Amino acid sequence: MALALTGCDQTTVAAPAAPPTPVRVETVKLEPASRVQRYAAVIRPRIEADIGFRVGGKVVERLVDVGAPVQAGTPLARLDPADLDARVRAAEAQRRSALALAANAKSEFARYAKLHAKGWATAQEYDKRRAAVETADAAIRELDAQLGIARDNARYATLIADGPGRVTSVLVEPGQVVSQGQTVFRIARAGELEVLANVPESQVGMLDQSDLTAELWSMPGISIKGRLRELAPSADAATRTYQARIALDAPPPGIQLGMTASLVVTTAGQGDVARLPMTALAKQDGKPAMWVLNAEGNGVALRPIGIGGYSGDRVTVLDGLEQGDRVVTAGVHKLYETQKVRVWTEPVR
Repeated sequence: MALALTGCDQTTVAAPAAPPTPVRVETVKLEPASRVQRYAAVIRPRIEADIGFRVGGKVVERLVDVGAPVQAGTPLARLDPADLDARVRAAEAQRRSALALAANAKSEFARYAKLHAKGWATAQEYDKRRAAVETADAAIRELDAQLGIARDNARYATLIADGPGRVTSVLVEPGQVVSQGQTVFRIARAGELEVLANVPESQVGMLDQSDLTAELWSMPGISIKGRLRELAPSADAATRTYQARIALDAPPPGIQLGMTASLVVTTAGQGDVARLPMTALAKQDGKPAMWVLNAEGNGVALRPIGIGGYSGDRVTVLDGLEQGDRVVTAGVHKLYETQKVRVWTEPVR
């Protein structure tokens, strides 16, 4: 029995081997190194003007609505002309009075001129009458200018469009009293259309070196070539982004103001790169690396890489990977060099 027990103690049972760790992988596909960035944008007119009356008064009629097309000379709204017409009449009356005074001053000057020529009037009286004539003429010229201004103001009681466009906003209703220059309409001028987008400061310097296109959400598959026309000189205080205006070279028929679009910024590069999920990133000696599956598909090796940038949830790899390499994209922080792995396949449902 003792010998039997001793034989049992010397028997060693081998531990079962650990099953291979399942890993999710993605195959490397090298592509040209051009970098593509997308930014939310909106279609805007190049010129959108705030329109207001050149005089103040009470609005008695509004003649256009939002979305209405207008041409040069199209009446938009009217003010009550009563006060403006009264000012015209007052200026006309003042001018008539000045003309009468001027005629009287000229008659007196003519009489004193004859008396002065015969020596029956002093030079002082002669100069006084001549000065009165000049003063009367100057008063007439002043009242002529005032009458012109009053007539212009009466004409300004009707607000008219100064060019072709479309009404994008109405800020006045009949009965409302408006001041001089107060915005009552916003009109987008017909002509060049633009894409308005907010670009982060890290990408601002690349706009003038990149190909710019616009893609409309309502027109899938259509890409419109554009060019940078204007870039804000300072960042927005809240978003820290720069407002960029991209002029569209040939917008398609049917494009409307306010349509949602995407500004696509394509920056050319050299060589080929791989774009992989950021979840594939690991570290080797503090530098970026990725786990690459071996040819047999049962082991992994940590390979150092060069990073060119980030876009959304993808990282651009400049070097370190080859076409067809299979890179681990999940659970990279749990892997080690001698670990046995197997490729994870999604179950069929």
